[in-house]
Amino acid sequence: MNKQQLIEIIAEENAITKDMAGRAVNTMIRTIIQSVKDGDPVVLVGFGTFRQVERKGRSIRNPHTGESMEVKSKTIPKFIPGTLFKQVVDGEK
Repeated sequence: MNKQQLIEIIAEENAITKDMAGRAVNTMIRTIIQSVKDGDPVVLVGFGTFRQVERKGRSIRNPHTGESMEVKSKTIPKFIPGTLFKQVVDGEK
């Protein structure tokens, strides 16, 4: 499923226009991104949690040349699925 298909489903199930559904989806995505960027986790009970994590710097080796390289530490977004989400995907519910 892509973003446009999601918008169409939301519009149909809630009897709203695709434009209204699109704005709602875009607002949700923008809000989640900004909150995670600001260091605030976004918890959607039953669905999951979006948060930022710090990936530590480390030394790696190029498999083609054998040369050692340093990878800088960086902050990345992470999604942790909720219990209900995992159960539904696994077929438990």
